[in-house]
Amino acid sequence: MNLDMRTRAIGRHLVDLPRDAIAIEEHSFNKVKIKVLGEIDSSAAYEKLLSERELSLSAARNERGDSMFVERVAHAKGSVTLISWKTTYSQLSYFFDSYFRAGDRIVSYAGGVTVDRRSSALATVEELADRWRQIPDGEIPTGIGFVVDDTILADNDMNPESWRMSIRLAGKPDVWLILQSFVQYDVEPGLRERAGGVLAGLLGSVTGLSRLRNRRRPVGSIEGDEILLASTQDGKRGYGFKWEAPGKARSLAEPQINVSLRVGESAYTTNAESFASDEEALALWDAVIDSIRLRPGAV
Repeated sequence: MNLDMRTRAIGRHLVDLPRDAIAIEEHSFNKVKIKVLGEIDSSAAYEKLLSERELSLSAARNERGDSMFVERVAHAKGSVTLISWKTTYSQLSYFFDSYFRAGDRIVSYAGGVTVDRRSSALATVEELADRWRQIPDGEIPTGIGFVVDDTILADNDMNPESWRMSIRLAGKPDVWLILQSFVQYDVEPGLRERAGGVLAGLLGSVTGLSRLRNRRRPVGSIEGDEILLASTQDGKRGYGFKWEAPGKARSLAEPQINVSLRVGESAYTTNAESFASDEEALALWDAVIDSIRLRPGAV
């Protein structure tokens, strides 16, 4: 089956998706959520965002009646951090609202910082501010970096970065396809090792449940396992697919990656909104899984 696919860069990896699929992405760097603010499309809009946020923080009061706003700190390339108190009842932690400029894009990076780590946190933000750049339309980025939408952070320091991609397939609203990646400090047992006993019990007790695959499934140099289950109930075919690469500890190049596909109980009672056959489901699954690879030069 020939599928019309496009390549998407996310984090430090590349993956191919159906061209008409919609990808909803989430990104975290050093456990802090990152988001490109697509609605901020000019310098005037950016300054308006900063001013309104600063005014809002200045107007907010803590339990003693003091302003929650602490300081506005300028960084490289027009990036800014707005520092405020994290809670109204304590002055043990700050909240950093950092806004990075990456070409025409504004990237939001926000999280809590303990008071004793203020200077080191600001130093880190200053370093990051100088490392963001925009990715030109239609270009697959090159070189070291963590990709967030159409921006890239050229950083190679070890940190627990992660991303999640939820795929909505055109004409298949009953299909849930999710890809995730986590840099980890400790590696868990592999998918098949964890699922062995549970899987055997399910196959023996759930009517209509069958195993399509249960095997080692490397993708290029990435070691992985997959378990693919299918079921039939009241004429509807359901699917529970899982592929997982356990990765290595403290590795940006080899994080844990897992992919899941599900068609289950829902408002849809037939397969008209999912897959016409097992072969169609497997063809899409294999095309996505086989495409996962580390972006050249990303680490």
